[in-house]
Formats: sequence, structure tokens, C-alpha cells
Amino acid sequence: MEQNWGLVFSGGGAKGAYQIGVWKALKERNMEGWIGGISGASIGSLNAALFACNEYAQAEAVWKQVNMLSVFDTDWALIDGKEGIFSREAMLYLIRGYVDMKKITESRRPIFCSVSKVISEQAYEGCYMRLDGRTSYVIETLLMASSALPVIHEAVEYQGSLYRDGGLTDNVPIKPLYELGFRKIILVGLKEEMKRFEQQYPDVEFLSVYPSQSLGNFLDGTLNFRQRFIQFGMKLGYKDGLRVFQAYQSGEIDDARLKKQAELDYQEILMEMKQMELKEQVDGHMETLKQIMETYGID
Repeated sequence: MEQNWGLVFSGGGAKGAYQIGVWKALKERNMEGWIGGISGASIGSLNAALFACNEYAQAEAVWKQVNMLSVFDTDWALIDGKEGIFSREAMLYLIRGYVDMKKITESRRPIFCSVSKVISEQAYEGCYMRLDGRTSYVIETLLMASSALPVIHEAVEYQGSLYRDGGLTDNVPIKPLYELGFRKIILVGLKEEMKRFEQQYPDVEFLSVYPSQSLGNFLDGTLNFRQRFIQFGMKLGYKDGLRVFQAYQSGEIDDARLKKQAELDYQEILMEMKQMELKEQVDGHMETLKQIMETYGID
């Protein structure tokens, strides 16, 4: 199939782990080659950059490196109510360690990230920045800008202007791909409500994947960078993506059957998560027992 599909990753903080699971499903269905252009907002811009590198294993490794302490690294004693209380070192580490800048610079596919130009304290102008063809420094700067949440992170300066999180102005950046002529788009949103953005493009064929189970609100979802939540998100994204892509490729789209399968998949994920939790508990008990035996010289 020709590369005539656009791929859009919405923003959503820690919920972005879901998109990595959908990518896994896309890969297993041999659909990666369908993608001719990529667009992302906020955390979706990082996932877009990772996708452009064509290295799923790298993307999975990135998300397995993420945790609450690394993302929200700060000196709590210095918090004074000003913006930018959290360090960006973890994000920089992930970008520099896992995003292949050369592949993005030399990409033949357009790669966009949405950013929000600061006009005043409460006013922003939405912009779409190309990552392909740019230098490593510019790519890094734009990815940092696209994920710079107000209050939590400082605004990022680029070419004399300040920029913030792309989700403030366009959290579902369909527009830049549409304007390039894409009329088939795989949209990976992070909540069902994002489906309303599809209505703005009636001449587009959407193959969309949304969470079949809620990924939570701002505090317990967007900012929940605990590994257990990230693992859940990736598993759910994989299952949801697999159902949608299989149904599309087979032409057998039965909403009732898909809804029933979604519930079965969810129960399977819960079981897997429970097994992971039990294994961690057993491993913890065994490590404690080992330490006790070593203390008393027991072989």
C-alpha cells in the first residue's frame, strides 16, 4: 500500500503510553508502511518523533524509563509559586538518548508537532512546526516546547519567541496533515471526547483508536507517570489497536462484537496486571528472606 495515510498522536501526558501500545498493534498488522506523514501534540509529539525513527523497541524502552521521580524531579524547598517548578532534565535525557535525530532530519515523511506561541499571559497562538529537515538542536527545542505545560514547566524560547505545550491550542493536530493533502488519517486519541475533532474534516477517512476504558483525569491520568499506569496504558492501547485494525483489514466491522471483545480484553489486562503485582510481591518477599538468611549465615 502507498504511504497515503497520516498518523496523528494527541496530547495527554502519561496517557501517551497508550499510543505506544497502538503502535505495537499497527506494527503487528504490517501497517507501519501505510504512514506517509506524522503529527503530534505535547507527549504525542515525542511519540511522533519516536515513530518517525521506525524503532518500536526504542519507544518501548523510553516509556519503561519513565517514572514519577524522573518526570517531576525538583527541589521542593525552592517551590515559590513561580512557573517552571519541575526540571526538564528527564525529558532531555529521553530525547537525547532515544530519538535518532539523523533519521528525523533526513526523513522523507513530514513530521509535525503543535506548539503554542505565547502572546500574553493567557493568550496563545497555535503553530505547527516541521521537525523533518531540521537540526538536532531545533528538533530538541521544539519537542521541549510542545510538552511545556503551564505552571509545571517554563516556556521554551525559539527564534525570539516563547512557546508552550501544543495541547493548549491544538491537542489533536489533524490540520497540518490535512493541509498537505492527506485524506486518510489514523488518529490515536487519548480520550473518547476527542472524536469530535473528526467532524471538522468531513472529507477525511478516519481510522481512529480511542481508549475503550478511561485513562483517568488530569491528576490520576495525565500526570500519573507511575510504571504500573504506563504498563496498563500500553497494554490497553495494544488491545484496542489490534481490534480496530483487524476489523478494518477484514472488513468485518460488527460494533456489538467489538464492544464485547473490548470487555474481554480489559478483563485479560486486569488479570495480567494482577499477576504482575503478585510476582513483584513474591520477588520482594524472597529478597527479604534472602537478606535474613545472609544475615544469619544460612545457606
